[in-house]
Amino acid sequence: MKHIAILLSTLLLFSACSEDEKKKILDAVQNINIKNNEKVPTVTGLSANLKESSGLAFVDGTLWTHNDSGGEAKLYAVDQTNGNVIKTVTVSNASNVDWEDLAVSKTHLFIGDFGNNRGTRKDLKIYKIKLDDLKTKTVVDAEIIKFSYASQTTFTANSKTNYDCEAFIAYSGKLYLFSKNYGNEQTDMYVIPMNAGVEVAEKVSNFNTNALVTGASIDSDNKVLALIGYGLTGLSKGTPKTWIFSEFTDVDFFKGKQKKFSWGKPAKAQIEGVTHVGKGKLYISSEANKVGSLTIRQELYKLNY
Repeated sequence: MKHIAILLSTLLLFSACSEDEKKKILDAVQNINIKNNEKVPTVTGLSANLKESSGLAFVDGTLWTHNDSGGEAKLYAVDQTNGNVIKTVTVSNASNVDWEDLAVSKTHLFIGDFGNNRGTRKDLKIYKIKLDDLKTKTVVDAEIIKFSYASQTTFTANSKTNYDCEAFIAYSGKLYLFSKNYGNEQTDMYVIPMNAGVEVAEKVSNFNTNALVTGASIDSDNKVLALIGYGLTGLSKGTPKTWIFSEFTDVDFFKGKQKKFSWGKPAKAQIEGVTHVGKGKLYISSEANKVGSLTIRQELYKLNY
């Protein structure tokens, strides 16, 4: 920890440094933070076009991502060795209001346009794309699932809303959404059908994360659910976290075996996307993030559980 304390003291003089010096300091901060927990090493930085990588999906060996709210309605295939974009697919009948996550079934990729930071949205959507189209085309059409929450009755702007969502999975023929609760720092699990149309998301479970959930991935073959997020308040504020749920029955994910990873201090990564890339292996992506005068770069990490 001594070297971290010294480095943080150096950051107090950051504004007086040259651009080259600033880059060296920033690189040192990021490298030290990763070494603080060897379970989560950096795989690569991500392309400058992916500063807000918010969801990940691994499809037949290809890693896919997208940008957050305000980005284009595009999916990006990523080179896993250097973070460069190797293919771009445009969703012709979609807009990126607030894309937050990707989910995969055996036949389709789902895009969650359900970011809802203030709890005001009445246009929540999930876009459904054929995997065959994703692999072979550069422009695709999507089926659209429109939905609302059965328990939400007010849409007045609220910084403590429990109706934001940044994480979902496709599992056992249905979609399961995990909310990002600013109000109680828990996650509520909702379920909706996979079919295009207008649906109502019903709450079926809850888990006290004591943090904000920002991504989800399911290993269906081995029955393991992974959630990621970061602390909102207190000593854990900003600290990346990962939860692993296994040995569950049916869809009682939270009643199985539980394991939690906390990435340690100093907090450096606003992690947003997660996907399984093999048994016990996750890729996790972060957005570029401002910390004072520092810009923390977007990166791809690997966590073995």
